[in-house]
Amino acid sequence: MYVLLVAGMELALAILSFGLPWLSARYLPEFRLYGNHLQIKQFIWQIVTLLSMLLISGCLLLFFIIPWLVPTELILYAGIAKWYLLVLLFEGLNRRIRENILGPLMQQRIAQINLVGRNMSFLLLLGFIASHESIHLYHVVIAEIIASALSLLFVMYALARHLKSYQEVIRPNDWSKPAWSRMWLVARNMYFNNLVTLSYSPQTLIFLSQRYLGIEATALFGFLCKLYLQIANYLPARLLFNLIQPKLVASYINSGSMQELMRNANLAGKFSLFVLMPVIIFTWLAGDELLNLLSSGKFTSSGSYLVGLMLALIPFSQHRILTTIVVTIDKNHVVLWSGLLGALSLPLAYFFLETDKGLWGPITAIIVGQVLYNLTLIFYLVRHTTYRPDSIGFVKLMLASASVFFVVQFHVIQLQSVFSLLVMMLTVTGFFLLSAFLIKPFKTEERERLNSFINKKIFIW
Repeated sequence: MYVLLVAGMELALAILSFGLPWLSARYLPEFRLYGNHLQIKQFIWQIVTLLSMLLISGCLLLFFIIPWLVPTELILYAGIAKWYLLVLLFEGLNRRIRENILGPLMQQRIAQINLVGRNMSFLLLLGFIASHESIHLYHVVIAEIIASALSLLFVMYALARHLKSYQEVIRPNDWSKPAWSRMWLVARNMYFNNLVTLSYSPQTLIFLSQRYLGIEATALFGFLCKLYLQIANYLPARLLFNLIQPKLVASYINSGSMQELMRNANLAGKFSLFVLMPVIIFTWLAGDELLNLLSSGKFTSSGSYLVGLMLALIPFSQHRILTTIVVTIDKNHVVLWSGLLGALSLPLAYFFLETDKGLWGPITAIIVGQVLYNLTLIFYLVRHTTYRPDSIGFVKLMLASASVFFVVQFHVIQLQSVFSLLVMMLTVTGFFLLSAFLIKPFKTEERERLNSFINKKIFIW
C-alpha cells in the first residue's frame, strides 16, 4: 500500500504541475540575468501561487474520489490514503520550490539543506516511534506529514529571505520580460509531454503490475523502482541538475551560442555515464546477492530485474539534459513528439504481461520508452541545429565498461557477505578507473573544467 501511495503521489504531482516547473526552468534564469528586483519577485510569487492553487485543488478532488481509486483488496487503507493527501500538498509544494525555484536561482545550498533536513527529520520520527512500539503504515504517513510540513516552512522562509537580496539589484529598464502567452506555450507543450511520458513511467507501471501480477509482484517491482530512482537521483546529471540546468539555459541566453550549450551538455552527459557504468557492472555481477541483502532476504533470485532497470538508467541519464537543450532553444514542441514516440513502448508492456513474462513487461517498457524518447530528440537536434553528441566520448565510456566487465566477471570472490560485496564493488571501480585512464573518454578541456569545478586535480582521464 505504501508503494502505491508513493507512486500515486508522483503521478498526482506530475498531473497537477501543468508545465510550471519547465516554465520556471526556462525563464527564471532569464529574469535573474536581466530583470529588476520587482520583476523577479513578482514572477516567482506568481509561480508559487499557481503551484499552491493547483495542489490544493487536486487534493480536494482526490479526497472525494479516493474510495474509487484504492484497489478493492486494500480498501481498508482508504482512510490512511486520505491523510496522505497532506503529504502530497506539503511535500509537493516543498519540492517544487526547492527544485524549480531555488535551483534556477542558484541557491543549491539552501535546497540541499532543505532536502537533507526533511529526510533526517523523517528518519528521526520513525526512529522515535520504533523505540516505543511497532511501526505501522499510519505511523509512516504521520512522520511524512510532519517532516514535509517542517521542510515547507523552512523553504518558504529561506526563499523569502533570499528574495530580499534582490532589492539591491538595479538594472536598466530596457529589458522586456517575456509575454505570458509565450511562456504558457512552453508550459503547455511540456505538460502534455509529461502526461504522455507518465503512461510508461515507473509510477504508472507499478499500478499496471498490481492489476496484472498481484500484490507480491507489485511489492517487488516497487522495491526495485525505489532502488532505480534512488540511484538515478544520485547521478551527477540528476543530483547536480539544479546547477546544470540553469547553467545550460544561461550559457545560451547570454551568448546565443549553440556551441557553448553543446559543450556543457556533452560534459554533463558523459560525467553522468562515468559515474553510472561501474554501478551497472557491479549490479550485473552481484545483482542477486545485492538484492537479497538489501531486502533482508525478502526478494531472492530477482537480480536480473534489477540489472534491467540499471540498463534503463543509461538513456535516463541523458533524458533531462536533452530535454533542457530543446526547451532552451525554444523548440519545445519537439519534446511532445518525443514523448508520443516513447509511448510506443507501452504496448510492449501489455504484450509481455499478457504472455506471462512477469516484470519484464514494465521493465522493457521503461527501457524502450527512454531510448525512443532520446533518439527522437537527438535526431531532431542533429538535423536542424549544429548540436552534435560526443559520440567518440560515449563510445570510449562503453568500451571502458565492456573491458572491465570481461575482466571482472571471472572473479573468484564468493559473494556471500557485505564484506565480499564491498570488495567486488571496489574491484569494479578500480578496474573502471584504470580502463578510463587508458582510454580517456574526456577531452583535455573537459578534464580541466571538471577539475576547476571541484577545485581539485582529480580528473586525469
